[in-house]
Amino acid sequence: MSTWLKKTSTACFVGLVIGCLIISGSTLIASSYTLPLVLLGIAIILLSVSLLWVTYIKPTEHIKTWTEMIRGGTLDAQIEQLPKAEYTTIFSNLHFIGEMLQSLSSDAELQVQRHTNHIANKTRSLSILYDIASSINLSRSVDTLLSEFLHTLTELVNANSSCAYLVKDQTDVEPLTHINLAEPLISQHAALCLDNQTNKDGSLNIQLIQCDPFLCEKYFAGDYLNILIVPLQYQEKLLGVYHFYLSTNTLDTFDDYEELFTSIGRQLGAAIEKSNLDEETTSLSIMRERTHIANELHDSLAQTLTSIRFQVRVLDETIHQGDEAQVWTELEKIQASINEAHTEIRELIAHFRSPTVLASLISSVQNTIDRFRQVNTDIQVFFQNEWPESNLPAETEFHVLRIIQESLSNIRKHSDAENARIMMSGNGYDFIVLIEDDGVGFAEPKTSYHSGEHIGLSIMRDRAMRFGGKLHVESEPGEGTRIVLEFSHNPETDTETGSKNNELEFTRIDH
Repeated sequence: MSTWLKKTSTACFVGLVIGCLIISGSTLIASSYTLPLVLLGIAIILLSVSLLWVTYIKPTEHIKTWTEMIRGGTLDAQIEQLPKAEYTTIFSNLHFIGEMLQSLSSDAELQVQRHTNHIANKTRSLSILYDIASSINLSRSVDTLLSEFLHTLTELVNANSSCAYLVKDQTDVEPLTHINLAEPLISQHAALCLDNQTNKDGSLNIQLIQCDPFLCEKYFAGDYLNILIVPLQYQEKLLGVYHFYLSTNTLDTFDDYEELFTSIGRQLGAAIEKSNLDEETTSLSIMRERTHIANELHDSLAQTLTSIRFQVRVLDETIHQGDEAQVWTELEKIQASINEAHTEIRELIAHFRSPTVLASLISSVQNTIDRFRQVNTDIQVFFQNEWPESNLPAETEFHVLRIIQESLSNIRKHSDAENARIMMSGNGYDFIVLIEDDGVGFAEPKTSYHSGEHIGLSIMRDRAMRFGGKLHVESEPGEGTRIVLEFSHNPETDTETGSKNNELEFTRIDH
């Protein structure tokens, strides 16, 4: 407490005491001075109380009013100044506290606003990344995907213009789509797509470079712009690029967007890579199907047509020789060959129309045998069914059916057999399919992979290998042919296992 306040306090206390003593003393003295003394005592007491009010109570009321205003949210409230210098320091300190509170409040509001904006940006960023991740799994073209998100990101960074490029083979840049960008500028800036900066981990950097002032004057009405270059990459492989043309002050908080654009670039890069892989897979599938159809046609119809062509030449020579009986013989051979070609065409159509998911393997095999019997009445086919109730994968059942169909086709074309037998047996885990005939047999299997050669047995082997099966071929000239398919299936794990050596085995039958 200051000296003035101490003296004031003492004076007030003394004044109150003296005033009380004068009043009490005057009441004991009965004289003409009694009233003046009482009035003097009262005056001294009022003066002391007034001094107390000015010195303590009034400043306290000012402080109380100020604190109530501060609590009410008026942080810029000021305390009414008193003339005494002793209170100036106190009030100045209180004013300083008020200013500090106001500054802290402003800083807190600013921080809250910044965090709110940061959370809003993060939420929007996560929403964009979620949309991209979801779009990758949808059956939309990569062109549509990149165009859609080019518009989204252009709005996000408030860009004047933008452009998307696809990069082929790391060197060939192809413009995909653009927003408010002149065609000449698209071509001129395509080279920027390949001018990338690489991080230590091999990833590509996002770049913010200045646009050529001459180009800004020519294409953007003199507005000086920056170019935000976002690489679309997958495993450090450049697959595409986004260009965003921004005002120089648009991305003051570029660091806040850098992480977002890096993630977007990688997600869209993954989408482009997935699209490329899907196209390659589709192309390989088409090539595989074309190869299979070509092999089927060559192995069946082409050989028959070649035989017909040769028979026509023989017929021409016979006609020139004038041997009518031999002409009719050759015509009958040609007619038989044409009938065989017609049969092969029907069989191929039936095979190609067979569904890849079978309602029942046994019923499908029975239908195949019935069709074979209708066309080949000179070959007796016996079907021995010991197949258990099983839950084989659809792909396995399809390939088993195809192997049986191929075997019957070979019996019809090559065996000259009178009888054929098909036996299907299993115990739920191990399965055996046996196809045998009593035809002419052969000395060695024809398993060439070269285009234009017989591939019947190799086709069956390839099918068996696809589900882990093992194919045995047993034959001897004049003793018929036996084909045995063996494979295993574990219904608990829904996996198929077969021999480690999935190879075509050939065994001569010794008699």
